[in-house]
Amino acid sequence: MGSSLGNKASSPVSDGFVQRLLAAYRLVHPGNLFKRGRIYARGRAATRTVYFVPHNRNNVRLLADAAEILGDRGIRCVFAHLDGLKRGGVARPELNARGISHIGFADLERMIRPGDMLVTGSDFAPQFFRRFIDSINFGMVRVVGLIGGARELRPHRFVRADYILSMGPAALQQRRQPTYVVGSPVIERAAASAGARHDEGLFVLVNFKGNIEDPADRQAIEAVAAACAKLGLAHVVSVHPTMFAKVDMPNKSPLDFAQLLPDALALVTRPSTTVYEAIACGIPVVLFPPVSPMVEFDRPMGAFKPTLSEHDLVEDIRAAVRSRPTYFEQSRDFLNANLSIDPKVPASQRIAEALIDIYNR
Repeated sequence: MGSSLGNKASSPVSDGFVQRLLAAYRLVHPGNLFKRGRIYARGRAATRTVYFVPHNRNNVRLLADAAEILGDRGIRCVFAHLDGLKRGGVARPELNARGISHIGFADLERMIRPGDMLVTGSDFAPQFFRRFIDSINFGMVRVVGLIGGARELRPHRFVRADYILSMGPAALQQRRQPTYVVGSPVIERAAASAGARHDEGLFVLVNFKGNIEDPADRQAIEAVAAACAKLGLAHVVSVHPTMFAKVDMPNKSPLDFAQLLPDALALVTRPSTTVYEAIACGIPVVLFPPVSPMVEFDRPMGAFKPTLSEHDLVEDIRAAVRSRPTYFEQSRDFLNANLSIDPKVPASQRIAEALIDIYNR
């Protein structure tokens, strides 16, 4: 299967004790007991269902092919979205673009039955979804948490999931639940695009994930633009689709990040999954601005040096561009610690096999 199954923990006992208290509270909470009783009364369906609940387009890209594999194996799969519900997510455009039929959250609440499975990229937010998970797990519905992005190894995340799918081995040291290392289809595609990489690079790619209305975030991106201008380098800004209309910078591109990456001289980004995509494609990374907590980016293993001040941007971007020919080798240790790539088994297949194993337990 190409998956590692582990149950290792490095957290202090006090943290484990707190988590057990929280689990007990969720189990006996009157609201959760009422919802659990209502679901239990429905009884098991003749055909068990795997419900996929992506929170954003990246979740859809991570799970779509695996769901198709499950469907081919005779397992009923349904996608549900949280879009438009109290900052619930933005998965529906990607689902529509792929022609994947889907239901809304109200239908999910109405349809889910004991014995079903729920696969999600977030068991910790938004609040209404977190409460929903509290009402269905503890043995009634198996909840699988997909850690498919950077900085999601924080202790308070994925404590509700019964099983974990992780893109790299780092989660084996962080999670108490059975954990399958399955890689990432998104980052595998970035690695595949390395063959189409522009030999010299055309521009510095700036990944903007902040709030343009926040003075600090605006100052940060303007500082990057000024540093590129001082170096005489063109720059292109990649903006998340949900913020595209708000970012009024002339250099923003309508193209998807993955389309821009192979032509980049270097990537400037705050701690983000795009770091892994860049490394897999052999594009040097300048980490700016740093954020708190840094999580896995606190241990760069030579892959990058967090730029602590905008005054260091010129030198750090210059150094990154110069490192481009040898950057992949320089960053291999960091990539291997946080991402698993099996050249024989694609990540989507590994995700599917892990879910089938959980389904059959």
